[in-house]
Amino acid sequence: MNHRFRDVVIALLLAAGIAMPVWLWMRAPSPENPLASAISGPTPISGTLFVAVDRSLVSVAEIQANAFSEQYPKASIKLSPESSRPVLRLLERQVAGALIEGALSAREDSLLSAMKRPVRRQPVARNALVLVVNRANPVRSVSMDNLKALFSGQVADWQSLGGSPGAIVACLDGSNLRSRWLLSEILFGKTDALVASAEPDLSRLLERVRDDRNAAAIMTLPAYAAALRSGGFAGRIKAIPVSGAEGTPVSASAETLYTGEYPLSTVIYYLYDPYDSLATGFGAWLAKEGQKLFERGDMAPYEQLVRTIIIK
Repeated sequence: MNHRFRDVVIALLLAAGIAMPVWLWMRAPSPENPLASAISGPTPISGTLFVAVDRSLVSVAEIQANAFSEQYPKASIKLSPESSRPVLRLLERQVAGALIEGALSAREDSLLSAMKRPVRRQPVARNALVLVVNRANPVRSVSMDNLKALFSGQVADWQSLGGSPGAIVACLDGSNLRSRWLLSEILFGKTDALVASAEPDLSRLLERVRDDRNAAAIMTLPAYAAALRSGGFAGRIKAIPVSGAEGTPVSASAETLYTGEYPLSTVIYYLYDPYDSLATGFGAWLAKEGQKLFERGDMAPYEQLVRTIIIK
């Protein structure tokens, strides 16, 4: 009888030891704190995440980070603007995420393979490079072949592109190295083939175009849109439509970026450590709720937004 009683007690203790963890795992978290109430430490919606960001993407990254923290008050996204090293900072574990313009360069891809770091690459938005000139410039459109000739030094006068006589002054933002890489890659298939002068920063580049009717500058669509909203450049500069293989000039817009019609379109990637829970959670946000916010940053979402129309 004593043996039977002992066996029953042992069986009950074993059953309780199994049931309790299972019950805790299956129990619904409290509504006040959905995940953190059941899990201690950093989670997909709590903790601090450091993200290196290309300088041209800082404004849209701020919109995303602020919206994410408003939705999840226990999560903080700290942004680190970079001109050329966001991927390296991720590989060196100084940050757990990086938001970059365009795909990895061959050098970055090689470095990633050599360091054998697990990094997830997630396309999150569509952006564009635009050719910006002085408003007084009569040129109405350019082709991709024109751009190749312009940024290789083969064409030196605006008259050959349908404009007024005048020496073309090709210029770029010297502080935005990745945009220069991307333009060179798109036009020439390599990252160091551009022939152009480099202004110290975006502000100086915009001033050059505003004050020089012969200047031709490349910048990102968000940078151009922000300049138009400022008082000093509206009505003084303009973006030139670009024609691709089909020969029809296309202006950069959210619609033409999403459809792929605009020839100088790029893709924004979020790179992150897949073993960092908050970095993964922020990636999930960018792929879903964050898609509609990219439009507020003068870009286009990577995925088409699903809109529901309620008819009463």
